[in-house]
Amino acid sequence: MGYGFFDYKYNIPDFGSDLFCGAHITYIVLVYVMGVLVSYLLRRTRHERISVLLKALSIVMVLLEVCKISWESYYDITTGRGFNYFGLLPVYTCSLFMYTLLVAAWGRGKAREASLSFITTIGLLYGAIGVVYCNGLNFYPFWTFGAFYSLMFHSVMFLTGVFLLMTGYKELQWRDVPLSFIPIALLALVAIPINYAIGSDYMLIYSGGGVPLYEDLAASLAERGLRPVYTLIMLATHLPLAAVVVGVYKLIRSAAGRRCASAAKAG
Repeated sequence: MGYGFFDYKYNIPDFGSDLFCGAHITYIVLVYVMGVLVSYLLRRTRHERISVLLKALSIVMVLLEVCKISWESYYDITTGRGFNYFGLLPVYTCSLFMYTLLVAAWGRGKAREASLSFITTIGLLYGAIGVVYCNGLNFYPFWTFGAFYSLMFHSVMFLTGVFLLMTGYKELQWRDVPLSFIPIALLALVAIPINYAIGSDYMLIYSGGGVPLYEDLAASLAERGLRPVYTLIMLATHLPLAAVVVGVYKLIRSAAGRRCASAAKAG
């Protein structure tokens, strides 16, 4: 193999990408199939137990994030690259899962409601996408901590959203679409000044790095001095994405209700 589990990305020679390698494809299938199956089997879990689980998970996710940032920063600094202000700060849309999980577990009121809305809409969707298109696999081989952390983080995002919906801990309504946008807007208030000050791409709202269509759009608008327009477009796309999740959820619930009604009549 030529490298260890905790090896640093720039110390791994001749590595290209493990995106969609055999192990990654197997992992995708397992997360999707087992995640939905386990959530279904545990769908009658008492909500009091789910609340305890969310509290424990919120602490674990923060500790893992601290470990990951510390681990990679150690190598960045000791190899002379310095702290990675351009990409390592937890100011990405997916980072919101960690913050909203804390509020959903320990908070109350509208803040908790908005956090649960994010976790079960945008969080669920981005988690599902992140398991499939795991950018970490472009820098770290599958069997390394760097790849493991990225895959694990997005898997937990997806599984948590599915579990909360399957157990009825959160029931989505159309009002959850604007509610889910509140955490995004708040994080954008942090990301935008950082991006425009140092040229980073936190939340992918500055240059759309690595996202083909957004990257081209950002470059085209930037050439015309209209980069802020791209930022607004990127932020606005979260609303229809959340609406898609709510719509699919309602279709599934409606179909399940019809099946139950048909079964009751047949009985």
